[in-house]
Amino acid sequence: MSPSVPKVTILDRYVAWEVLAPFLMGVGLLTFALVTGRLVKLTEMVVNHGVTLGEVLGLIGYILPAFLELTLGMAVLLGVLLGFGRMSGDQEMTAARACGVSLYRIAVPVMAVALVVYAISSWFAFTVRPWANQRLEDRLYYLTRTKAAAGLREKVFNDDLPGVMIYVDHISNDDGTLHGVLISDSRDPHQQTTIIGKSGMVLPDDKGGTTLRLFDGSLYGTEANTDQSRVTSFRIYDLSFRPKEADLGSDRDPDQLPYRELKARIAKARATGKPDYEAETERAAKYTVPLATLMFAMLGIALGLKPARGGHSERFGVAVGLFFFYYGLMRVGRTLAERGALTAFVAMSIPDLVFIALAVWLFVRAAKDKGNQGRGPGDIIWDLVERYERSRKAAA
Repeated sequence: MSPSVPKVTILDRYVAWEVLAPFLMGVGLLTFALVTGRLVKLTEMVVNHGVTLGEVLGLIGYILPAFLELTLGMAVLLGVLLGFGRMSGDQEMTAARACGVSLYRIAVPVMAVALVVYAISSWFAFTVRPWANQRLEDRLYYLTRTKAAAGLREKVFNDDLPGVMIYVDHISNDDGTLHGVLISDSRDPHQQTTIIGKSGMVLPDDKGGTTLRLFDGSLYGTEANTDQSRVTSFRIYDLSFRPKEADLGSDRDPDQLPYRELKARIAKARATGKPDYEAETERAAKYTVPLATLMFAMLGIALGLKPARGGHSERFGVAVGLFFFYYGLMRVGRTLAERGALTAFVAMSIPDLVFIALAVWLFVRAAKDKGNQGRGPGDIIWDLVERYERSRKAAA
């Protein structure tokens, strides 16, 4: 006898849609808000470094997975708060519960949606975000070396290339030829070099490097060990900026590594007796951060049943406040884990433990009608505002 498949009822579809609509809106708005914070830097790359709009859009595409991993959980909380807030305000929740439908039954479609979002968030954490971070790092590395020199500005000390300061007196508008070039090269800590060229040009290549070719100049070098100086004249001098194998190989940040490579790095570090706490923290975060989706869904159900004097704007503020509280706890846990004060999984579970306790407590109280339905989560804010107004009037 085959097991029976749970039947999706009209109630399930209705509640799920009431949550999905504001959830999708929240994903768009919250992701856009985070991307907007990067627009200043991206615009600066377009203006000063000659990066095209298409390349900027590509960078935004690589940034999005890291943002979505955070905004998905927050959007679930926002979607449940707004959806249940509307149904509660229109007395639909009261009617459903008067007909014998418990809050546990009403929560089933919400938690089903949260489980799907949790799976998507986990996929981003384990697969998509490491790949996108790796591609973003490679792309920025390439653009820095192929576009930074092309974006040199006249009569300004340009320090976009690591370890190199470039001053150009004039740049020809016709062919981009550099005139009056002064370069300070400190990439080698044991040898400081100053290069002066009458003219020059930028020659990017297809391997992620850049060559700055100078004509008719002099090279002044100082040996740090012997304190000796040397002066060399040249007709043509090539200053190359090449990617190092370590930069593009195994020395990547933990958030750029696929899960299998991340585990291998952790095991190797443990074997040598020098644990890589940063890598262990990243591995723990892949498991703990997506769990916030389920806790936010349960918390949103309980809080969404409560009234809000400020309407949707108040609920939106509550969602943002709770998310930042969660994010603050997560930063505390990450700091403790990266310093080795606590094991990574324990430290990164701190916000989950706090929020799961809060969510279960509020949900059970709401299901048993023990919560104070006359006061909402935003009432503490209104109480503070009213208290401030009374004190201000009293002082006047």
